[in-house]
Amino acid sequence: MEDPIRADLARAELGELGLKYFVDVRTTARRLLENMRRPARTAFAAAAAERRLREDECLPASEHRAYLTTWRPVLDAVWGALAGDAEASRGVCRAVGHYYLTPEYHERQHESPADADGNAIMAVLYSAECFLHGCLDFAAWAGWRAFDAATVRAASDQDWPHRRPPDISPYSWELAHPTVQAELDRQMEDLEVLDEAGEVPPIEQLRNPVERS
Repeated sequence: MEDPIRADLARAELGELGLKYFVDVRTTARRLLENMRRPARTAFAAAAAERRLREDECLPASEHRAYLTTWRPVLDAVWGALAGDAEASRGVCRAVGHYYLTPEYHERQHESPADADGNAIMAVLYSAECFLHGCLDFAAWAGWRAFDAATVRAASDQDWPHRRPPDISPYSWELAHPTVQAELDRQMEDLEVLDEAGEVPPIEQLRNPVERS
């Protein structure tokens, strides 16, 4: 659980920098998702997962993570199902059912926010679960996984801590990293797009973030 004193300090320091505090984004996201239906919730979750997978897919082929072979088709099926493809919808069902029968699920250890592959896999799984059940929590959790993945990437920036202003705490500075803030900004942008779209989520706009203005 977040230390309330540290949280208040981080919120104030990030506010001074004109940046977002992740807990506030989560709270806002949950409030907006509560008023959305299953397709919009699923689209939000799938967009978060899409960003995570594309990061690994942009690496040289020799560096592609093994999980992509299994989970990229699942996320593609989620997008297809959202677009009304009946076969893709059945594929989502099969993928979720298959996962819960695999040793990967039954032998999994305690999940760590620093597990890059785990963040990607679970973001896709939550997207699929959200499509099947429409549950708000699955959509929110996919966003959390995307945030965790951003913090992992930010932590690999060895120069960032040395650039910290003396009046900003180390914790706030970690959250101020451009990679972290970009993910929070994108989640809020996606929610705004979905809120304005109404009943029919703009699938291609969310699926292809690079093409968005």
